Amino acid sequence: MNASKEISIHDNTLVSYEVLCNRREIRLHTEFRDRGEPYEFTDIMFTGVVAYDFRYDSEIGTIIFEITDVPASDIYEQQVDQFQAGIRYGWPGEWAKSSQDAADYFAKNSVCGYILSSSCGMNGWILARSKEIRPTTNRNDWSENLS
Repeated sequence: MNASKEISIHDNTLVSYEVLCNRREIRLHTEFRDRGEPYEFTDIMFTGVVAYDFRYDSEIGTIIFEITDVPASDIYEQQVDQFQAGIRYGWPGEWAKSSQDAADYFAKNSVCGYILSSSCGMNGWILARSKEIRPTTNRNDWSENLS
C-alpha cells in the first residue's frame, strides 16, 4: 500500500505553503492540532507542477478536508475558460489551447489532477506529476534544501 494512503490530512491546519517555481514543486505544511501538543506535522508535496490555482486563503486559517486525486482532464474541462484566457499571458502553456492538446500533454507527461478541499479557508487545484504525503518531525525542517 502507498504510504500516502495511510497518512490522514483530514482536519489538518494549513500552516504555510511554498511554491518553488524553478523546481516545479508545491509544498503544503500542515499540523494536526486536535489532540493538543505535540502536534503532528505533515507535508504534502506536489512535484512536476504544470499549473495550479488556490483561492480563499483566509486570515482565519485553512482546515483541510481532503485532497482528491482526479483525472487532469477533469480539471481542464472544469476550468477551460481560465486556461484559455491565460494563454495570452504564457500560462500555463501552449498545451492548454484545446481539450485534445491538454489530454495529449497530460498523457505524454503523466500529469495528474488534485483537488484541495477545505472545511474553511483555501481551496484549489493542482496539475502535477506526483503527490506525496509524509510526516515531518520538526517544522523547522520545512524550508531546508530549497536551492
